[in-house]
Amino acid sequence: MYRGFVFAQDSIADFIRSLEGVSKVALYSYSRDLSRVSGLTSDRSQALRGVRSTVAGDDAALYNSLLLTVKDAARLTGKKAIVVFSNGPDNASLVPPEDVAELAQSTGTIIYMISTQQAEDEPISTAVFERMSKVTGGKAYFSKSWRDEKQAFASIRDDLAHLYTLSYYPQPNPNRGWRTITVKLVGKNLQKYHLRTRDGYRFLQQTASTDNLPLPGPDPVSQ
Repeated sequence: MYRGFVFAQDSIADFIRSLEGVSKVALYSYSRDLSRVSGLTSDRSQALRGVRSTVAGDDAALYNSLLLTVKDAARLTGKKAIVVFSNGPDNASLVPPEDVAELAQSTGTIIYMISTQQAEDEPISTAVFERMSKVTGGKAYFSKSWRDEKQAFASIRDDLAHLYTLSYYPQPNPNRGWRTITVKLVGKNLQKYHLRTRDGYRFLQQTASTDNLPLPGPDPVSQ
């Protein structure tokens, strides 16, 4: 059990309050199973109530739950990001993290990871969290205290306020898999700026569109 979870709840709540007004937010929690606590909404109060209702669990099927979350996000158009707070390494998933990263890449979903020192102490978890976030254009943070958590959420909030979408028409390419791209700033006066971008994208065959399908609502709970 993560004894500092109440401080994490405060950081998550502050993060939700600080998001731009046009942003919509959904809140999911997970232990061995995923729970859709609050559906996608611009009403911050719904998500904030959900934050206070969550508890820290003993099991963490992180990759299972994250895959389901990415599938939900795939229904949406526009800029989308998943911010994950984990109080430790995954210890219950059947899904490999590579599957999560591949789907996130294919759907243009950015993944940010905030985890506690417990995960950072495990080299495998550290590498997985960093790789999964990097390949989707996000970043992994490892917090040693509640102050670190607040700083991590503040950094992510700033990132989300400065997201841009670049589009281009590629030349005919027989490669139907991963296509690497590099984005650079040209000009000496721009060298002071730092870009964090995806490393590429996966070719997607045009199929029937599922754009703008609604996300699943909150999971039912017993009264």
